[in-house]
Amino acid sequence: MTRFSTYSFAIWPLLVLATLVSTQEPAHGAGLNTDVALTPPSGGTIVRAQWRYSELSGDSTPLGRTVKLSIQPITVVHGLSENLAILGTVPIVHRELDFASGATANDTGVGDIPILAKYRFYQDDEFGRTTRWAVIGGAEIPTYDESFSSESLDPIIGTVWTHQELDWWVDWDVLYKFNTAGGPDGDDELRFDSAYSHRLWSNQASDSGPWGLYAVAELNSTYVADGSTQVFLSPGLQFITSNVILEAGIQLPVHQDLKAPRLETDFTVVVSLRIQF
Repeated sequence: MTRFSTYSFAIWPLLVLATLVSTQEPAHGAGLNTDVALTPPSGGTIVRAQWRYSELSGDSTPLGRTVKLSIQPITVVHGLSENLAILGTVPIVHRELDFASGATANDTGVGDIPILAKYRFYQDDEFGRTTRWAVIGGAEIPTYDESFSSESLDPIIGTVWTHQELDWWVDWDVLYKFNTAGGPDGDDELRFDSAYSHRLWSNQASDSGPWGLYAVAELNSTYVADGSTQVFLSPGLQFITSNVILEAGIQLPVHQDLKAPRLETDFTVVVSLRIQF
C-alpha cells in the first residue's frame, strides 16, 4: 500500500490552495487556534489548509511512549445567509510512536470530522468597529478509522464572541463536546480560547491590493471530564490581504495536569493558509 510522509501531507493542500484566485469580500483574521464570530457573506466560502506538528512525552506508564504528531486539517466554511454558516473539517493525521523498549510504530489516517453550524445572533456595527456574537452547534462524525476515530457520534455546542477595531480585535470561544464513546475516548471535553490580534504594519495603497501584518497572542485551554487540564500560550503572526491569510505560530504549554495514559504536549507548531472566495 502506498504510504505518504508527514511532509507530503503538509505541503499538498497548501500548494493546491495557493493556485486559487478570489475577487470577493475581504478576508477577516482570527486566531490560529480560536474561532471567530464573523461569517462569510451569503454564498461566500472560506477554505483553510493547516499544518499542525506536535511532540508529546511524559508517559507515566511502563510503555515510556513519545509521539510525533502531524495533523493537516482541511476546513471549509460556507455562508448560507448573512448570519448563518456551515463548516466542516477533515483532519489528516500522521503519527510516529516510539516506546522505551526501542520499538516504533507509524500510522496515517483520517480523524473524526466535525460538522458545525454557526449562527450570528448579535451584531453591533459602528464607524471603525464591530461586535459580533454567535452560537455554534453540530457533531463530530466518526470516520471509523481504527487508529484515529472514537467511533462515536459526539455532539458539540458552544459560543464565540468577536470585537474588532481598525488596528486590533479580540476573539473568544467556549466549546463543549459530549463524548458518547466508552473507555478512554468517553470523556467529555470543554475548550476555552481567547485571542488578541494587533496590526503591526499595513499598506492600503498597494498596487496588488491592501495588506497587513498582524501579531497574535492566544490562550488556549482544555478541560477533560477525567480531570485532565491543559493551558497553552500561543503567539503567532498573520499576513492578511483582501482574500488570503497566511499565518504561523507556536503553542507552548503553561499548565498541564493529565491523567494516565494521556501524554503531555511539549510544543505545537502551526502553519496555515486561508482563502476566501
